Amino acid sequence: MTPQPAIHQLPKPLNLPLLEGQLEIINAHLFPMTPEEVLRWAIEYLPGLYQTTAFGLTGLTAIDMLSKISQSPPPLIFLDTLYHFPETYELVDEVQRRYRCSIHIYKPGGCESVSDFETRYGQNFWGRNESTYDFLVKVDIQRSMIDVVTDGLD
Repeated sequence: MTPQPAIHQLPKPLNLPLLEGQLEIINAHLFPMTPEEVLRWAIEYLPGLYQTTAFGLTGLTAIDMLSKISQSPPPLIFLDTLYHFPETYELVDEVQRRYRCSIHIYKPGGCESVSDFETRYGQNFWGRNESTYDFLVKVDIQRSMIDVVTDGLD
């Protein structure tokens, strides 16, 4: 059996996709670290790092930590289902002002507003067809997001 390379033998930044066995090495290395240390490591080792957030407590904590760790924290990704509370949208604006960070907002295809979505799919679509609604506002948005993000890696 070939011995696994140590963490210090991995390239910096990492070449993606990871090779077999690298994830286990990384996980073992990161396991005892504090959240701030893990974030520092991620900024250093992961090219094209983004942070997804729904602007909940854990996401806001990570945004704050990243802003203290790096002069240029990773850009944020927000999946806008179009049905967030008004306070969530206010918080998005506040985070953008306070942390001066880039926020990439992704919405269901062809829809900029609830009105657009309801014109296309009808009112209370989530109640009539929950699985298709979830696909449209989560999976389909993520596919669009992945296409945009991976275009920058070519």
